[in-house]
Amino acid sequence: MRWQGEGLLLDVRRYGETSALINVFVVSLGRRVGLVRGAFNKKNKSVIQPGNQLFLTWNSRIEEGLGTFNVELIKSRYHTISKDRIGLELFNLICVLCSTFLPERVDFDDLYHETIMCIEGEHSIKEKLRRYVEWELQLLTSLGFGLDLARCVVSGSKRDLKFVSPKSGCAVSSESSVGWEKKLLVLPEFLGNRKSVNISSIADLENGFKLTEYFIKKNLNPVKGFQTDHFFRLRNRVLSLNML
Repeated sequence: MRWQGEGLLLDVRRYGETSALINVFVVSLGRRVGLVRGAFNKKNKSVIQPGNQLFLTWNSRIEEGLGTFNVELIKSRYHTISKDRIGLELFNLICVLCSTFLPERVDFDDLYHETIMCIEGEHSIKEKLRRYVEWELQLLTSLGFGLDLARCVVSGSKRDLKFVSPKSGCAVSSESSVGWEKKLLVLPEFLGNRKSVNISSIADLENGFKLTEYFIKKNLNPVKGFQTDHFFRLRNRVLSLNML
């Protein structure tokens, strides 16, 4: 069996003395894991760095096998990402969530393209945090747990959307939420009004982090070995330290 494709390198783990297992997010092929022989030689060492865009050739005797990769560098992002502390922290969070919750060999092209958009380009800290929240929303959508933030679940109105129902994951308008505010999640302005060009406030970003955290915890099944509370402590620390 053999295929070729372009993908984003998420993770590298040493396998034996000279080889490595790499975890890649591949266009139209989803998340894939395979072996790179001679991973740490002069040719491959600089190529297999997380964040790099790779051209991959995969070979295996059987389709279900682990298989081996030949890798070629398309675009180097590792040094750019690693020089930016918050960019590196957010990229690490993305890699953890992809590696933990994306099943292998399933096409998630919308999430793939959202991932590339999230990690590329020079943006302010607030813009990076906003993009990360939007990335988590796309993760939920890709896994079948998308939120409906376009209209009020009660009235059908598209105006004055202020909250999200924790039960349905749907938006609720200010008028329809009267008396229920304390039982609802706050809808950040940058999600409720996608046309807004205003810079997100600290409170808005905090509400965004709380919103996606709630639905990730609620909808994504716990994975053995994944420490949910530890992950979200680290994740929320990224927000708090960068908003000081």
